Amino acid sequence: YYNGTAWIAIDSPPLVSSVSPTDVDSNAGGNVTFTITGERFGIGATVKFLSNTGTVLTPSSVTRVNATQLTAVIARNSFVNAQEPYDVQVTNTSGLSSVLADQINVDSNPTWNTSAGTIATIREDATGTHATLSATDADGDTIVYSIASGSLPGGLSLNSSTGAISGDPTNVSASTTSTFNARATANSKTTDRTFAIVVNPTNYFGDGSDGALST
Repeated sequence: YYNGTAWIAIDSPPLVSSVSPTDVDSNAGGNVTFTITGERFGIGATVKFLSNTGTVLTPSSVTRVNATQLTAVIARNSFVNAQEPYDVQVTNTSGLSSVLADQINVDSNPTWNTSAGTIATIREDATGTHATLSATDADGDTIVYSIASGSLPGGLSLNSSTGAISGDPTNVSASTTSTFNARATANSKTTDRTFAIVVNPTNYFGDGSDGALST
């Protein structure tokens, strides 16, 4: 067609069908490389990430692999949790563009506040809450606690909402250590940490003896 100055080849807009990854940890540092797939990506095509507040992010580099794939590199800390989800826009040199909406979310891995290792040493007749696991999420997402592997001492349970470990431990014949990996989950992100709880018999003196009188 004639644009008033020159004859221009009739063009079709690009089509964006998917992007990977769809989650960004903005606190992780460094860059993230997005792979964008679709159709009719022309030579010189550009990529923009559009936040739900209208902020436009421009990658530091865009590589056209072929007509169906682009890669775009951008700093992770460019993305802000409060401005998710982000759209992906591809524009050809003709000016025609396509947008794939609500594709990229910003989620950081939760951080443990409770130090790894032994978090409680209790007697077999102890009741109530013996320890409380604590983790935080930079995005303010709710933390859910679970046991990823290993197990709590018999008779104890973990509150998935508060992180409290409570209950009446099963009686033991000798000092017993239970080691387990606890998992903190915030939205789709998880972080594991290894903890232990020691359960001692009622008459345990801490020197390996059980307090029984010898004859």
